[in-house]
Amino acid sequence: MKKKLCIKYLFLLLVMLQCFYLSAQNHQTIDSVRNFVKSTSNDTAKISALIMLSKHFQDTNSDKAFEYGKEALTFSLQLNNLKGMGKAYNNLGDLYWYKGDYGASSVNYFKALKIYEDLKDDGAIAYCYRNIGWIYYYQKNFSEALNYYNKSLIINQKLKRNIEVSTNYRDMGTAYARQEKYNDAIKSYKSALEIAKEANNKEGMTAIYGNMSIVYDNMGKLDLAIQTNEKSIKIAEEIGHKRYLSGNYSILGSLYVKAKSYEAATFALKKALNLSKEIKDKNAIIDVYKSFSKLFEKQNDFKKALEYAQLAATLTDSVYNENNNRQANEMTAKYESEKKELMIAGLEKDKALSDEKLQREKNFKIYLLIFSLFIASFAFVLFRGNIQKRKANIALSFAYEEIESKNKDISDSINYSKRIQDASLAPKELKYKLFPDAFVLFKPKDIVSGDFYWYAEKDGKRLIASCDCTGHGVPGALMSMIGNNILNQIVNEKGITSPDEILNNLHKEVRKALKQEDQGATRDGMDIALISFNSETEIEYAGAQRPLWIINKMDNGELIIDNENPQQLQTINHQLIEIKPDKFSIGGHQSETERKFTKHNISLSKGDCIYIFSDGFVDQFGGNEGRKFMSKRLKDLLLANYSTPMLEQENRLIKTFETWKGSREQVDDLLVIGIRI
Repeated sequence: MKKKLCIKYLFLLLVMLQCFYLSAQNHQTIDSVRNFVKSTSNDTAKISALIMLSKHFQDTNSDKAFEYGKEALTFSLQLNNLKGMGKAYNNLGDLYWYKGDYGASSVNYFKALKIYEDLKDDGAIAYCYRNIGWIYYYQKNFSEALNYYNKSLIINQKLKRNIEVSTNYRDMGTAYARQEKYNDAIKSYKSALEIAKEANNKEGMTAIYGNMSIVYDNMGKLDLAIQTNEKSIKIAEEIGHKRYLSGNYSILGSLYVKAKSYEAATFALKKALNLSKEIKDKNAIIDVYKSFSKLFEKQNDFKKALEYAQLAATLTDSVYNENNNRQANEMTAKYESEKKELMIAGLEKDKALSDEKLQREKNFKIYLLIFSLFIASFAFVLFRGNIQKRKANIALSFAYEEIESKNKDISDSINYSKRIQDASLAPKELKYKLFPDAFVLFKPKDIVSGDFYWYAEKDGKRLIASCDCTGHGVPGALMSMIGNNILNQIVNEKGITSPDEILNNLHKEVRKALKQEDQGATRDGMDIALISFNSETEIEYAGAQRPLWIINKMDNGELIIDNENPQQLQTINHQLIEIKPDKFSIGGHQSETERKFTKHNISLSKGDCIYIFSDGFVDQFGGNEGRKFMSKRLKDLLLANYSTPMLEQENRLIKTFETWKGSREQVDDLLVIGIRI
């Protein structure tokens, strides 16, 4: 009779749960399940029904979800039903996880694991391993997370649980993505997707597509990221999964912002916001507010950008305060629970009031008073901190607005200064006219530059210079303007074309312009390499701290160089010769009576390459060990690419520089000039 009754109740439960899944919003069905919980005498069925009710309210009513979840655990503990306890602990772990309380979530997951290990339930152990993996994931311990995901995968593969195997691959893909192992992540996601498609697991498919879109975005494949995210949204809409829809529309909005499709971004973010509010996911709402702020910032609507940034900050504070209040309530509830347990134990041990019991009660009242004072003090500190934080947020919003305004003014001024600096430099058309087979690699560190290139034509001579002024950015740019104007006056107005005389005059005029004869004056100046082409193969060079490099074929004979004993680097077919500069700069402090620069007369052959440059390339930090590039590497790079066309040499220099720099900041302005004879 009992067996028949049990089967009858289990059948009724299955019917109700089937209805529950077919119509999650049907209040009548929920009421039926509640009535079943009250009326059934089957313990296992009652625990399962309570857990299912808890899961139902997970997205729509967090308080209800916890109420049913804790009721399921209490009932399991009363009956000492180990399987029920394991399910209840896992369910509570999920609820705390969604709430963002990973400490409480971890405690419940490990309690469930211990029970299932005692029961030797491999399927449930695999589920616990996966949950624990997620705890490590959110602690950013991705290696340990992958370890637990893999433990879960091995068990699920052994049990041939394809849906769970697909989930394991999806989790591993997410961990690989956080380690920036994007190819491994995509490989794992594709394995998960293949299994999910075979099982027609649409919930799994929408989650996998959503995760893949994030990885494609990180890989720089924006179009593919958008297409994949839209696939996820389509499936989520089919199954009506609001949590996935909320997250995916939020991600899609951010992707459209990057793609500068602002109208589409607005539509997606509005959908995400409505869904997030509907499921009452405050963390998701905060993310959407932040995305809206970024969207309006891209559209130069700084007022709305600030408005949404403030909404995100305010809601973040609200979540922070809710968590603090919840902790205080849990402390009080825990204390009340312990108090009741003590009273019950006392009644069972001795119903008569003894002197010892009276003393305990007296002590208890004292402890209770102390604890109440502690709770009141704690609540006061939280309340006061909340008020101070709100005041700080208001002050911060005004400061942010003022900074944005000043930042825009400064940026506009610097961008305008760049246009002035660009206009003052020699036009590129003149470079191609004077030096047709050449390149000028010019990459400022900031918007404006302290490095500048200069070339001119006078009395049948072609002149070119690489100049490196003190500093970079705005100070360097001011020095470059001074240097550029003085060079033009010396050559075009005074008619001086000899490199050494040009530098002698430049030094005097810079010191004069900056009033460096006065005591306490600035020591700003510049380093420069200057070349004058007297004919196609005869050049003159003078340098202030900046050398001249020449590469020629070894079988074409030696170069004829006056006044210098150059250092040579040789390869099989060609060699690099360095003409050293004078060891003082233009401008700045002068200890000698008169500063004179040296002129070098140099004969070249057809096919030779010459290079002048600032120190920006060789001083750049990068590589695996974060060291400077150094002159030796630059020499080797130029020697290796000597035979390639000059424009190709420029491209290879740029590529090498960017690869070496990596994600590090550019340390100085960059200027390299190369000319083939």
